Amino acid sequence: MIIADNVHVEFRRSFWRGKLRALNGLNLEVRDGDFFALVGQNGAGKSTAMYCLLGLMKPTSGRVEVMGHAPTLGSPFNENVAYLPEEPHYHLYLTVAEATRYYSSLYGRRIPDRVVNEALDRLGLGPFKDLRLAKCSKGMKQKVGIAQCLIHETRLLFLDEPTRGLDPLMVREFREALREIHRRGATIVMNSHVLSEIEMLANRVAIVDRGKVVVQDDLQNLLSTEREIYGITFEANGDLPDYISSVERTGNLVKASLPRERLYDFMDYTRNAGLNVHECSLRKRSLEESFFRIIQAEGPAA
Repeated sequence: MIIADNVHVEFRRSFWRGKLRALNGLNLEVRDGDFFALVGQNGAGKSTAMYCLLGLMKPTSGRVEVMGHAPTLGSPFNENVAYLPEEPHYHLYLTVAEATRYYSSLYGRRIPDRVVNEALDRLGLGPFKDLRLAKCSKGMKQKVGIAQCLIHETRLLFLDEPTRGLDPLMVREFREALREIHRRGATIVMNSHVLSEIEMLANRVAIVDRGKVVVQDDLQNLLSTEREIYGITFEANGDLPDYISSVERTGNLVKASLPRERLYDFMDYTRNAGLNVHECSLRKRSLEESFFRIIQAEGPAA
């Protein structure tokens, strides 16, 4: 679906300061049907990479292909592509329904009112279809963009920090809308700093650092199970056995880690002391932990 091969992007800053290198040999491969996440620190090059994939920016060198074509503005392949920026800008005098119909019509198709209403209802915007965008929250404006994707059965969707600034309820509704679009067969590429959201949505992840991809893998491989360590949650007061580590206490509730070879010792300890055990399972590394391990292994910028 998408290939980026040794992509470099440089910006001229000033005569005496030299060039700024935003992408430094970025290599990327997105498969058809992926929910693909680009992860990295601020300034890592994620948004620049997305602009190159959209054809909004031409690389200084390297090759980009999207659905077998070099992305360019005005290309026919854009009929199958949608892009939702972090801060979408609409004509604010339009209502929710008018905006959805108008921007959907830019694809060159007439959109019946019934189709618009169905898309708005699925996203919970039906009761607000006559509300002007000037009075809408950021989350509602984001949903207007998603409504257009539902209407057109978008084949490829790009999202740039789509949940930043949304309240928890809106994030959940937005997440479900993205899942529906993905279930319908769309390939989704998303930039996000919210790693917990990526864990719930993406199937593949690329970690970007200083303009290049340092790791690209299936999410499940990055969330590997640490088979030598158990995570435990139990109730206890007072001192704990010395083989229990990484202890966090909330009242009498203890969250901690346990070496695999001491598992039966822990079971004997809790049974003899009459302690309630809430959880005891092999510890699973989070995406956040994997991200920081990888970034720290890369070392500081030169």
